[in-house]
Amino acid sequence: MVSAPHRRRAEYVPIAVCLLTAVGLSAVSLLGLLARPTLLRAGFTLVGAVVALVLFVASRGEFPDADGRVPASVVTKVVLALAGGAVVATSLLGSRLLPFAVVLPLGIALAALQIRADPSVPAVLTQLSALFLAGRLGKYLTTGFYFGGTDTFAHVAAVETLVEARYTTAIAHGYDLYPVFHFFVGTVTHLTRLGAYDALVLTGILLFTLVVPLAYLLGASVFGSTRLGLTTALSVLLLEFFSYHALYFYPQALASLLLLVGIYVNSRLLDASDERTYRRLSVFALLLVGTMVVTHHLTYLLFAGVAAAAVPVALARPSLLPTASGGRWPTLRYRWLFPGVVGGALLLAYWSYSPSLIVVGIVELSLGVLFDVATVPPARLYTYGVTLPGDSVGRAVQWLSTPTGVYAAGLGSLLLLAAYELLDHLGRYRRGFTLAVTGLGLSALLLPFPIPIPQIERLKFVVTLVAVFPLAVGLRRALAVDGRYVAVTLLVVASLGGATAFTVLAADDVEGVYTDERREQVSMTDAEFRAIGTTAAFVETYASDDVATDRVTNRAFETADYNATRVLRARPSGLRTGADFVVVRERWTDHLVALGLSLRSSEQNVFTLSEERFAATEARSNVVYATDAVRVYHSPDGFRGLYGENGTAATNATGQ
Repeated sequence: MVSAPHRRRAEYVPIAVCLLTAVGLSAVSLLGLLARPTLLRAGFTLVGAVVALVLFVASRGEFPDADGRVPASVVTKVVLALAGGAVVATSLLGSRLLPFAVVLPLGIALAALQIRADPSVPAVLTQLSALFLAGRLGKYLTTGFYFGGTDTFAHVAAVETLVEARYTTAIAHGYDLYPVFHFFVGTVTHLTRLGAYDALVLTGILLFTLVVPLAYLLGASVFGSTRLGLTTALSVLLLEFFSYHALYFYPQALASLLLLVGIYVNSRLLDASDERTYRRLSVFALLLVGTMVVTHHLTYLLFAGVAAAAVPVALARPSLLPTASGGRWPTLRYRWLFPGVVGGALLLAYWSYSPSLIVVGIVELSLGVLFDVATVPPARLYTYGVTLPGDSVGRAVQWLSTPTGVYAAGLGSLLLLAAYELLDHLGRYRRGFTLAVTGLGLSALLLPFPIPIPQIERLKFVVTLVAVFPLAVGLRRALAVDGRYVAVTLLVVASLGGATAFTVLAADDVEGVYTDERREQVSMTDAEFRAIGTTAAFVETYASDDVATDRVTNRAFETADYNATRVLRARPSGLRTGADFVVVRERWTDHLVALGLSLRSSEQNVFTLSEERFAATEARSNVVYATDAVRVYHSPDGFRGLYGENGTAATNATGQ
């Protein structure tokens, strides 16, 4: 029982955070450090702080007795029916927006209500797994060929090549040195007779669905609490990167799942009560580490940063919890560290023996930028016949009400609540202290930034692996509210759960959910994908290497074993290239179109154009090949001013 004076002192912290947030935003506004629309979007921090204050004050940190609850078997049947019905409705409607906007918040609220009471672990895990699986199947059914950040094209082509050639050296992009992902998906392709794309995406969906029970095992082991294990499982449904990478499934996603398994095995090692169990887990850990080494590369470099952040927390733990005599982690012993030590040694040895071209490229570029001997070309946006809406106060306020804004405020509130709970009941989290505090400190990276940071999504994904721990703590505190305020908690958790499935990342394929902004294309219909394949066959036959196109089209060409090697550039006067052939697509008129193939490419510009400019250009161009979605233009002297002011393809272009 917490005394009234102690509770009053504890409440000063969240009140102070709210006041400091308000003062900080006001100071930034007065100093003019951020534009007014950007500052208004940052208002999600104040919303989150206020929600965290309300939940903290309304909760006691202890769960009240719950009588007369509905049997878990009945709730499970209801949730399964809702999840299945949402998938069927999505298939019939051709859209997942309405079915899952209703089902996900309702199902998550029912699961949260059971966790608050005396939960049945199998029942709750079944419900959470069904909701996660249904949401991902809904996206699978409505996206045609979903490629996310375009890496899917390369990995589909690699799986097809591996299945046909049956040897790893045929895999491109240096992944012949890291073939576990392609072997795994290739095995599914071979056994199920599914196409490489369907096998890849469905494998990702099923593996990430298994993260729900894995998160429970991990949370229960780390915290030593069944309820915290269930809130850890619930956290999987409230973090957008799990939803996103279930479909945008590639080697880093698989490596991240193996990291979660490794954290769980390491936790079990610490709890091993006899040498026999310890040795068996040690053998499994060594086999797992060996598999992880040849699964991916960048994942472990990023996770090394997370591990480095955990070291000072682990060292400070004995001082912060001085009464924890005989705790699980009294010192940094080799018994605890050996899987990471062995894994790091194997990784360095493997890189020395067969260095990855991707890792070498990342290191070279990073050192070049650091020492100012290399630069990443800035990306500029060019518009041809289109006037994009400017940023405004009204658009900023509208953003706060979008799923992305609700997600940011809801996630921020639960993370703040976790911080207050740790301060209020630090001794309760002797187990799991290091992971909870480390995850809490790093989880700030998961919130929106006022400025874009290239490629930060990969780091955020790794941080998500440890963010489940503080989020589980915040959920536990939120669900411990007094019965009079339980509706407030359920509203916050359900809103966050519903918003997570429709953020600009997790629902990047959905049109009309956000403000009227054009975004890069992330999926295409099956017909468009087939059209790109037939176009690749045409240009390979008749154009050879004298072809230019955009990034998405060129990545899609990889699935047809073709690559356009000439550069297409965007300039104020229009597109230009020295190539004789240009491959264009009608979908360019709906999206932002990126050029170049990588961060090291000399062309990083982005463009968008109107349907009128596209049609006018096509009417004046020499179209040598056409499908419903793809065109091939030909000009013996190259192209300059394509889609420019006059809307025509100009000849006599200089080679670029």
